[in-house]
Amino acid sequence: MTRQLILHIGLSKTGSSSIQRVLAGQRDALAAQGVFYPRTPGWENHQLLPASIVSDPNALCDVHPGTWEGMKPEARLALFREQFANEMNNLTADITRCVISAEQCGALLNVDADVVRLHDLLRRWFDPIRVVVYLRRQDKHAASAYTQNLRVGSLAPPALPAGGPEKLIQYDYGGLLDRWARAFGDAAMVTRIFERADLTGGDAVRDFLNIAGISLPALDDNPDRLANPSITRAGQELLRRVGRIYEAQGGDRPWRDSPAWRRFTACVTEAMPGSGWTPTRAEATAFMARFAATNEHARARFFPDRPTLFPENYSDLPESQPELSGDDVTAAALAGLMHEVTAGAKRQAEAAMAQFRLHRRLGEKGPVRSNLIRAVRFDPDLLAARLSLAEFFIEEGDLRQAREHAEAALRIAPNNPKAARLDRMARGERPGAGAKAQVA
Repeated sequence: MTRQLILHIGLSKTGSSSIQRVLAGQRDALAAQGVFYPRTPGWENHQLLPASIVSDPNALCDVHPGTWEGMKPEARLALFREQFANEMNNLTADITRCVISAEQCGALLNVDADVVRLHDLLRRWFDPIRVVVYLRRQDKHAASAYTQNLRVGSLAPPALPAGGPEKLIQYDYGGLLDRWARAFGDAAMVTRIFERADLTGGDAVRDFLNIAGISLPALDDNPDRLANPSITRAGQELLRRVGRIYEAQGGDRPWRDSPAWRRFTACVTEAMPGSGWTPTRAEATAFMARFAATNEHARARFFPDRPTLFPENYSDLPESQPELSGDDVTAAALAGLMHEVTAGAKRQAEAAMAQFRLHRRLGEKGPVRSNLIRAVRFDPDLLAARLSLAEFFIEEGDLRQAREHAEAALRIAPNNPKAARLDRMARGERPGAGAKAQVA
């Protein structure tokens, strides 16, 4: 059976993580439209696919270590090849389209032979294949990449990289598009500019779904659309300084991959989202001049209706770099500490609720009560815990304690019908005939 493939090759820093998280979180909704989002190349990011194709083993150093799941890379890739073939061979008849998304396709497959090898592999199962790629102005891409580099432990101060297309092959857009068009054909290429004005709804996720002909419910409320946000300049400097401490203390241990560093980077990302470092106007102008020829080649071949490949307006960039004081970094550190304390308490409360649900299924009243109390101790405003405690004490006949928790639930959610019902029951009012409150 012939199936269509939408192959999303990135590039990085163009909303790829958001696209992948939305697709991975909506697999059932996709399947209802005859669309399959594979699991074997990765739950969200399908980076195992390009990793299994790339011919230069040194390129695998750029793949996140968690991809290997504790195995040696060669063993994990051998297992993937077998699992991927099985997954593709067993697609059901109702699946008419498949989406594969991995920005590593654009980053790792830098020679014609690798791209051709990927094409030949995918043609076993798919025809036609559409290759979707988003291009971001190189100076903006580099500035956005700085945060990601910090997260993986690259601690250099912010600056645009040295060199032009020959050295910075990931920014040679003309060469990249030529390479993929030679392997898949010009007609297969769906080339997009990552600028808000050029995207459907001003959003990469909406734009990609429109290209793929996919409709997903409640997209506006989906938090996955905001994956991998940038970090404020002070937050970036905090990452750099703490990273240098980890580096000095780490010795031969892989501190960049440690759970502590990953948690710290997540904390800073959560606590300090915002605009980070950007180059000055002069720096960006000089940097972009290095890529003028390759950008013009890409424009002429793939974007003939555009006067230039990217907007050449740098007025949104600073004329000089703003100073960052020690007080700014101290404030960022305090904000991160406060965020982590609060988030840690909420995680403890959720863990207690998980234990409560387990013991409730087992019918163990003592641990049910103690875990609900523990949840409220860590997060007094956790509605599910307050509702469950109110019901627990109603069932135990302790209406005094039940009222305390029912009233607290009403303060948290004044319009919650269950809270109102439990509050009436805690005050001795009888529910409707046969009515029985349910545990949250």
